[in-house]
Amino acid sequence: MIPEQARNLVKWARPAAALLLFFLMPGAVALAQNAYDAQIAKLFGRDSLTIVITDSGLGGLSVCAELEAYLGSLKSIGRVRLVFVNALPDAASPYNAMADKARQLRVFDDALAGMKRWYHPDAILIACNTLSALYPETSAASKKDIPVVSIIDVGSKMIADRAKKSGSSQFLILGTPTTITSGIYVKQLAALGVPRDRIVSQSCRLLEAEIQADPTSDVVSSLVEMYVDEAMEKIDTKRVGKISVGLCCSHYGYSADAFSQALKQKVGDRFELLNPNKAMVALFTVAGRVRPGKPTKTSVAVVSRVPFTEQEIQSIAGTLNKTSRKTANALRHYQRKEDLFPFKK
Repeated sequence: MIPEQARNLVKWARPAAALLLFFLMPGAVALAQNAYDAQIAKLFGRDSLTIVITDSGLGGLSVCAELEAYLGSLKSIGRVRLVFVNALPDAASPYNAMADKARQLRVFDDALAGMKRWYHPDAILIACNTLSALYPETSAASKKDIPVVSIIDVGSKMIADRAKKSGSSQFLILGTPTTITSGIYVKQLAALGVPRDRIVSQSCRLLEAEIQADPTSDVVSSLVEMYVDEAMEKIDTKRVGKISVGLCCSHYGYSADAFSQALKQKVGDRFELLNPNKAMVALFTVAGRVRPGKPTKTSVAVVSRVPFTEQEIQSIAGTLNKTSRKTANALRHYQRKEDLFPFKK
C-alpha cells in the first residue's frame, strides 16, 4: 500500500511550467559524445584545472564526489579544483515552477555567467537533466569558449550502448516531469538506434525533493513504489525480458536501493539500473591516465545562492562520505553566496 502522504504530495504538486522543445538531427548525440571525449582529453595536458559541476539541487554532488575520488587517484594533473554550484535562484522559485521557458532560460543564462565570472572554469559539467534540456537554447550555448557537458547527451549514449550489449527488450526512463514531458531521452535514444516502441517513460513528480531531504525515508520508498507500479502498467511484464531502467534525474542514484527493491517486486531480477551520473564521470576515466609523478591534489567547494536545510546537508553528506570525504565536508561547510548571479522574484 502507498501511504496517503505520498499520494497527497503528488496530487498537489505543480505541473511543469513549460514544455521543453528539443530538435535532434540523427547522429547528433554520437557527435556530441565524440566532441566531449576530445575536449576532456585536452584538459589532461594542463598542470592545474578548475571544473564547475552544476545542478538545480544536490543530486549532481554525486558526480562531484566520484570525480574527486577518481582524479585524486591520478598523477597526470598537478591540481584540480572542483566547484559545485547550485543553480537554483531561490528556494521558492525552482525551474519547474517558473512562469515560462523564457524565464527559465534567462535565469540559467545568468547562473552560467556567474559561474564563469566567479570561478573561471576550464569546463562546466551540467549534472542536471532539467538544466541540460534547457542549455541548448541558452545564449551561453552559442559561445563555445569552454567545454560544457550535458548529462542528457552522455546519459543517452550510455543507455543506447548498453542496449546493444545487454539484450534488454524494454527500456524504462524515470525522471522529473520536465525531463519526461520534453521527450528528450526518447528522441536521443531513437536517434541512437533504440526503437521507440521499446522505450517507456515515467514521470516521478516531487521525488527529487524528497530524496534531497532524506534518500532513505519511507516517503521516498513509497513514491518509488508508486511510480514503478505506474510504469509497469505500461509494460507487459509477463512477456518482456530484461528491462534497462534509466535513473534520469541526478538525485535518483542516492535512492538506488529503493528502486531495486520496488523493481524486484515486479520483475524479479529481470532488470538493470543505469545511472547517467556514472557516464559523466566516465568521460574522465577514458581520458585520464596514471603517469609517473606526484599524486593529483584535489579540492572541493560547494556554493549556493540559497540556503540548504540542516537535514539536507546531513542526509546527503552522509551518503557522499562513502565516496569522497572532501565532497561531503565541502557540503557541510558550503558557501552561501547571494551575489552568485542576479535574480528578481
